[in-house]
Amino acid sequence: MTSAQKYLGISEEATKKRCPGHSQGLVPSLHAKLGTSAEKLLRHKWIEDSTENKGLKNKGEMVQTILRIYLEASGSTSDLLDELACTILPQASLSKSTGEDDDARDHEFPTLCAATFRGWYRTLHEENIAILNKLVKTVSSVKRQSCQSEATEAHLKKIQKTVNVVVSLVNLCRSHEKVTIHGMAIKYGGKYVDSFLKVFDFLEAHFQDHKDLVIKLVKDLQKATRTLQTLCSEAKGMKQTAITSKIPATKRSLERFLFHVKALLHTTSGGSNFWMGSLKHKDLSGQIVSSQAYVDNETDEVEETVSGEEEPMQEDELPLTP
Repeated sequence: MTSAQKYLGISEEATKKRCPGHSQGLVPSLHAKLGTSAEKLLRHKWIEDSTENKGLKNKGEMVQTILRIYLEASGSTSDLLDELACTILPQASLSKSTGEDDDARDHEFPTLCAATFRGWYRTLHEENIAILNKLVKTVSSVKRQSCQSEATEAHLKKIQKTVNVVVSLVNLCRSHEKVTIHGMAIKYGGKYVDSFLKVFDFLEAHFQDHKDLVIKLVKDLQKATRTLQTLCSEAKGMKQTAITSKIPATKRSLERFLFHVKALLHTTSGGSNFWMGSLKHKDLSGQIVSSQAYVDNETDEVEETVSGEEEPMQEDELPLTP
């Protein structure tokens, strides 16, 4: 595919007069065929049942490469990511947590199994962050005066799709006990938040015209940031050294997100939609635990809550006034 694009790029000037539109139509056609082939490979059963998919462990990088091609060559990468992260991957994780074998899976991707789950998880995170970074560049170059309401709404909905994906991926850790998965959630969750911070100027500029969409973005992303807080606390409390090195950077990102939300809602709505309070300590299953269960001296147990959040407000939360 890359070679074809390079060739077409070199010969474009020479063929433009002779075959107008030929090279422009060839690349999309090759791109579509590549995506179709990648999908067929992912839906194909590579290993016989008798091997229990152990042979796929040696093909993990290959599966990741094919998955990446499948995503990037699809008609809508964001829609496909949403389907894989919010529907397909949770089914695979549920089957694994309940002890079902791979034949009992509800999805149609034999290449997504216990042996390759980590690779799929990493690839979906990376592709989602890549999409968000492209959106950051797009909205950063758009001036408020020149951006029509319809275009702004479309940008916000695209950002919402990336939020849906990261929330689903991070919250898989509530049913998936693998430390490596928790570590990737902390690492890539922090990177996602870093990128999301760059769209706050855009959110602020269009808050008044698209208030509901902006507030929904923040509320939904909080579902992931709260899980990330719990993952960080549990990893430190259990001294999971494979994860602890990733925690400081992610915590800094979560803290910056916290203050960006505060600044956004205070600037645009006088704080009427904003509350701050100390979070109750909960484990990944949602059960309240003692504050002494996790030893953490950093000031990370405070989080903003947009009014209307699904969880009820705690007694020690107070409204922030301008």
